[in-house]
Amino acid sequence: MNRWWGGLAAAQATVACGGDAHRLRWEAGDLYTLDHDDADSDRALAALGDQRCTCIDVLDAWDRHRDDLRVLVLASRGPSDQLIPQEEAGWQLGSAPSQVGQQAGWWSFPTSRRARRLVSATRSSGAGFAGWTSYATPARSGSAPRQRIPKEAQDAYELSALLSLGGGLPDRLVATVAAAWAQRLARGDRTVARARARLDAALHGRVFAVMRGWLGAASLASEVTMIGEADQPRLTSEDGVVRAELPFGWLVDVWAKDLATIWGRFCLAAATSDGRTWRLTTVSPDLGPPSLITLQLPDEASG
Repeated sequence: MNRWWGGLAAAQATVACGGDAHRLRWEAGDLYTLDHDDADSDRALAALGDQRCTCIDVLDAWDRHRDDLRVLVLASRGPSDQLIPQEEAGWQLGSAPSQVGQQAGWWSFPTSRRARRLVSATRSSGAGFAGWTSYATPARSGSAPRQRIPKEAQDAYELSALLSLGGGLPDRLVATVAAAWAQRLARGDRTVARARARLDAALHGRVFAVMRGWLGAASLASEVTMIGEADQPRLTSEDGVVRAELPFGWLVDVWAKDLATIWGRFCLAAATSDGRTWRLTTVSPDLGPPSLITLQLPDEASG
């Protein structure tokens, strides 16, 4: 079993659910709720038209987007590319169309235009944020027929709200999506060919953001080449251009684990056999030969 999540700390956020504050926790590769004993029963009640459960809706949305490449396009590329909510993001249910801007936690992106298209599309659809159903308003006796939300709009709402979760959960979603595609690349999945350009862009954007901050260069001439997982990663400079050759799995093994730079060095690769001793292949800012750094995490029992 590929334990790609090794080295990633648990993450937790709170959402409003049924009038209470409920906890969502990500750990060991999965997102789950701490405040619902029987998630399947809550799903069944929702399917029968009873009141929806925000926690379960979030879990279901997470599952729908756990290999969605748009997450890698829309999510933050690092500390220099933070997503800033215009208002407090909240998973509110049954909002009317006029409330969407307040309820859904719309985003502004000061460093990039890439996600504004998502926000514009959801705003212009005129559909309400209705707790991940395909209808704008809940059904009630004697009420008007429910307005069906186009799948594209619902997807956009879900992505926007997933990326507005606190507690580091958006970063864990990025890691989840990256891990799914790293595994597809490793096994030569036929879906990779169609996704290659987006995979390249996801890797390049994050490598570039790291290198720009690491080298202290506001403008940086760089080239990033995605190599195979078994190939040797490299970071070199030629004619003023910094060239990185890295596998897509670098996003999971290094970037997602906040190991991209350590002790002033760029990390090309990170490996562990037990989750406690890590071997990092690193390069100094002068882009000399790689050096190995060994990290030993403290024993959990000893604190």
